[in-house]
Amino acid sequence: GLFQSLADGIKLLGKEDLIPKDADRLMFRLAPYLAFAPVFAAFVAMPFGPQMTFEPRLSTGLFLILAMLSLEVMGVILAGWASNNKWSVYGAMREACQMVSYEIPLGISLIVAVMVAGTLNLVLASHIQGGGIHTWLIFRNPFIFAAFFIYFVASLASNKRAPFDLPESESELVAGFHTEYSGLRFSFFFFAEYAAMFIVGGIQAALFLGGWHDPFGLMGYYHRQFTANPDDVNVAGLVLLNVIGAAIFITKAAGIMYVQMWLRWTLPRPRIDQVLYACVKVLLPMSCA
Repeated sequence: GLFQSLADGIKLLGKEDLIPKDADRLMFRLAPYLAFAPVFAAFVAMPFGPQMTFEPRLSTGLFLILAMLSLEVMGVILAGWASNNKWSVYGAMREACQMVSYEIPLGISLIVAVMVAGTLNLVLASHIQGGGIHTWLIFRNPFIFAAFFIYFVASLASNKRAPFDLPESESELVAGFHTEYSGLRFSFFFFAEYAAMFIVGGIQAALFLGGWHDPFGLMGYYHRQFTANPDDVNVAGLVLLNVIGAAIFITKAAGIMYVQMWLRWTLPRPRIDQVLYACVKVLLPMSCA
């Protein structure tokens, strides 16, 4: 299954691209790009390694990522509305409800970690966790440990992942907001969802799970050694360190993606009113506490 996404992309490239007769053609065409582009723009601030990132120039990288991810909902609502299909409109409205609801506990749970790290820069937040697994923010105190799981649940709803996949629930809405999409335009929604899964996993890895650091603190130790003398930086060592760091970071983010996929086949889908109840009366008070 490693090349499933690549095979799907090639298959969808060759499929016929249809636009319903009564759809709003301009908005129908614009929606996939609004869903696709912001998610991939968020990769700019992902801290893959101490030097393998653009974020040293971005003092508020986390804020940028959240701002980019919040734009995706515009593409989903536009897709549902422009399709001129009742199933699509239902899916779009459900996504609007979920996004408005779950972004609040998601943001609050991240603020908990940001207050401890003292920065919105994910590179600096990762450097703080370079002393080994005991310095990772998730183990700093019980409140951050709880915030980690609140963020994970809220991110599932934010990404339309099961059990919160109400905007595209096949058993009720055919395919929800992208019912009328086919070919390459459908693939944009497909790839945007999986890219967003990696992004939220990357945020968790950077803010809570030590970023590119290993559990033994070796990455932090060698980075300090290679950069101790500004006049004689070990370039070869730094390149190798960044490659290993990127592999560790991607492994952590992919592990969180694996759990998201695993839950898809494990948990049943709740009703939309239960989804909103879980946010407003369960996650929101927990995140505030």
